[in-house]
Amino acid sequence: MASSMKMLGSCVRCLRVSTKPVKQICSATTSWMQQNRNHTIIMERVFPIPPGKDGGLPNPREVNELHKILRHVEIYCYPREINCILTNIVDGLGIRGDLVSVNRVVFHQELFPAGLAVYASPENIQEFEEERKNKGIEKAESRLGVFARMTIKELGMLTLEIPMSENTSWELTKQHVRVAFRTQGIELNDDSITLPEETITTFQELFVTVWVNGLESVNVQAKVIPISQKYASSTK
Repeated sequence: MASSMKMLGSCVRCLRVSTKPVKQICSATTSWMQQNRNHTIIMERVFPIPPGKDGGLPNPREVNELHKILRHVEIYCYPREINCILTNIVDGLGIRGDLVSVNRVVFHQELFPAGLAVYASPENIQEFEEERKNKGIEKAESRLGVFARMTIKELGMLTLEIPMSENTSWELTKQHVRVAFRTQGIELNDDSITLPEETITTFQELFVTVWVNGLESVNVQAKVIPISQKYASSTK
């Protein structure tokens, strides 16, 4: 009985309200949380709450202040790096479907909010693996090199001018597009070029799809213009 009273007295002392000002307590708590936001503190009750009938909620009359006393069990520190799956091309990281490891802060504050990456959960990994298989892309071939990613970025900002004759009828072909790219210093083969489904026989603006390494595609804005307009400045 004496030992029980001693324990009860010790527990009651733990429940005494701090005499520090409320602002000081809140300030210290906020500062500590900012420094330890990558940690999870695991606590447990010193006196477990008695279970209710049939595993339900406990009887309120059986719960008292002693059941609010907690003790520290463990502090779990999250790793600085987190595995994620890219949902789009990200400079310096990879392309859609790549499983990469990035800084946890970068993922939570930049990639995930912008929709550029998702958690590497088993469900997401399976979803992107099925997407690769449907595209016929082998896992070992999925990653693009740095140069290829730079090429995709440059193609996305390019406006391609395709000069065609004003005096004869014509139909736009992959060869015309390939020659226009060559004048920009870009060498392509016909297999990497996809033209619009409709036949192009007039001067107009359109999008040409270019495949890089057969893995990723980029839509390049193009203009079919008269050849005299293209080389007007050079003939003056």
